[in-house]
Amino acid sequence: MLANYYESNTEASFFFGSSVIEDRKLDHAGPYFRFIYNRSQVSISCLIDGISIELPSKSLLAVTNLQKVLFAEPKDVSHDFVCLGFNRAFYCIHTYDEEVSCNGLLFFGNHETPVLSLNDKEQEVVETLLRVLREEFDHRDRNQEEMLRILLKRLIIRATRLARNQLINKGGNQESVDLIRQYNALVEEHYKTLKQVSDYANLLNRAPKTITNLFRLHADESPLTVIHKRIALEAKRLLLYTSKSVKEIGLELGFSDANQFSRFFKKQVGKTPVQFKSEREYPQFGKN
Repeated sequence: MLANYYESNTEASFFFGSSVIEDRKLDHAGPYFRFIYNRSQVSISCLIDGISIELPSKSLLAVTNLQKVLFAEPKDVSHDFVCLGFNRAFYCIHTYDEEVSCNGLLFFGNHETPVLSLNDKEQEVVETLLRVLREEFDHRDRNQEEMLRILLKRLIIRATRLARNQLINKGGNQESVDLIRQYNALVEEHYKTLKQVSDYANLLNRAPKTITNLFRLHADESPLTVIHKRIALEAKRLLLYTSKSVKEIGLELGFSDANQFSRFFKKQVGKTPVQFKSEREYPQFGKN
């Protein structure tokens, strides 16, 4: 069953339910950020931008508004999971706290598709929030949107705390973690035009060496790798989900010509853009 909130003046939208995945796709019309919560006792397989991901039992997956999600055919009738989706007009506006916004750690931290494990206590908290959220969808009054937003923010805060503990290497202080988050958010905004660590260091008023050392201590990959992976990820999406030519994609991503883009793509992915597109035209589970 799907519950949906929509405000026509601002186009703010928020949905809740499991019926959105009956056709195995989570490509809702519109740019939605999504939480996928596996509350069942078995793991669930899905493809995110063509990459196989296992969503273990009692876990929470955060997906950005850019990612394509496809679920495997259910092999177990005990599959039980919930999806929440919201657009920027509903929650992610610049006046909100950056750390728990869509540009924050959870969605644009140092992991592309964070899978968060829930212990019994956290699962109880999430279940309570979902129950209250579901009830609030039935209230049609002037306070509904604000109440839904408050409950969603509580979920984002809980998930952000889990992400800090589970996804970022131990030992980082608050300032270091925030700087990494800010770097990744800037990459998300400027990856088509800014391709050097020094570019982002300048935006952060830090020396490139400072950024590199922070990532070495507190992240799983280098700051340059973050840039390259983001460009490669967008290239994959454009190859898979649009009819644009290799030349058009290369130009859109800031490369001077198709050959330069093809060399970059092959170095990052191990295949030429043409090979990748032909092999991934119909993505299949179990293939990376």
